[in-house]
Amino acid sequence: MIEFARHTLAAPPAVGEYWEGQGGIYAGIMPDYVGTSPYHLIVSTEEAVDVKWGPYGVPEDGARSTQDGHANTSALNRCHHRHEAARWAAEYRKDGHDDFYLPAHRELKMAAASVPDRFSRSEWYWSSTEDTARDAQGANFNGMDLGTLFKSFAGRARAVRRIFI
Repeated sequence: MIEFARHTLAAPPAVGEYWEGQGGIYAGIMPDYVGTSPYHLIVSTEEAVDVKWGPYGVPEDGARSTQDGHANTSALNRCHHRHEAARWAAEYRKDGHDDFYLPAHRELKMAAASVPDRFSRSEWYWSSTEDTARDAQGANFNGMDLGTLFKSFAGRARAVRRIFI
């Protein structure tokens, strides 16, 4: 058992298995990057299909973090532009949890490494990390290709949530 915010949390399952009561597939522990604490990463069981990142040619400076998808998603959903992938992730609900978000580049990279079989191998998935006014970062799970895509590209999205350790 893990003590979490005055609540006892069942030990996580094996990587790649559904974490009962936590809303998704357990992808492992995100390491302690500068300024962050390590946390358990949980990936949604469902995904959005044919969603765009956002408007092409419009910079979103608040969504440039490569490691904090929660902050990126919050920034994207506060602005007045339409960000389909971020909105879908923020509205995702499972097992009573409403704290899902679109993963940052590093979080998506971890999912690519730890649970690639939970993603379509032939499709591109969005991260919440903007690269330029035209591009955002994404991943293709066929060989774990990571790269940038035009924001107007219709890709897929998975929501994630985190449980700090």
